Amino acid sequence: MTLIPYEPGKLDDLALRVLDLAASLREMATKCRENDVPSADLHDKKALEWLSRLEEWTQKSSAELEVRIIGHRGAKRARQPSKSQVS
Repeated sequence: MTLIPYEPGKLDDLALRVLDLAASLREMATKCRENDVPSADLHDKKALEWLSRLEEWTQKSSAELEVRIIGHRGAKRARQPSKSQVS
């Protein structure tokens, strides 16, 4: 797999795609309720598998980002003069 840099805007775009999917599913649920349709028959095996993988990927990516943030903060502090050097 190739690592691709995602700036905040690209992360937002990805999040909005996921929200669009969630909104579509919520709309389906609303249509069922409004039209007294007791259920929607779906082939969900693959979708549930993909969601599980997406959840795992998101958790892993979030943890990796936290490590990167900590490293970035440490490097930033290392570049700043310490209080004892300023005095």
